[in-house]
Amino acid sequence: MPDAITRRGWLLAAIRAYGRPVTTQLAEQLMTGSPWPTTGRNTVRKDLRAFARHGHLTAVDIDGRRIYHPPTSPEGQPMSNPLMPMRDHERVLGQIERGEVRVGPDTAREIAARQEEAYGDAFDGTPAEALRRQLRAATVASVFTTTEGGMAA
Repeated sequence: MPDAITRRGWLLAAIRAYGRPVTTQLAEQLMTGSPWPTTGRNTVRKDLRAFARHGHLTAVDIDGRRIYHPPTSPEGQPMSNPLMPMRDHERVLGQIERGEVRVGPDTAREIAARQEEAYGDAFDGTPAEALRRQLRAATVASVFTTTEGGMAA
């Protein structure tokens, strides 16, 4: 059974086969011949950044344009890296490093404060406890409205 290759694995293999530095535009053109021909520019850009982060490519800015090229050994030969898909923990740690995801007790406190400000104590305790409080409040309110209306004896 042939090994399944990922989109990123295919792109990295295509870049290595190309043998020269690539830009986002060129990488997007390389993807048109792949099993994922509709891969967009933003996706390719993220893939190239991930390759650079994991050492598969090296990013260089020249005249305001980012160019990616395979890293070379001290002898000038291209270094080979195994084609491995990015693992979940690597992806999440990258998001934290870039500030896309915030974590920690201070962040949890900020989120809790926003929720309390927006919803009050509606979610204080378990969902069952919150439902019991709401039902009790509705029952008490209905008792008072019926006694004020003169229906109760």
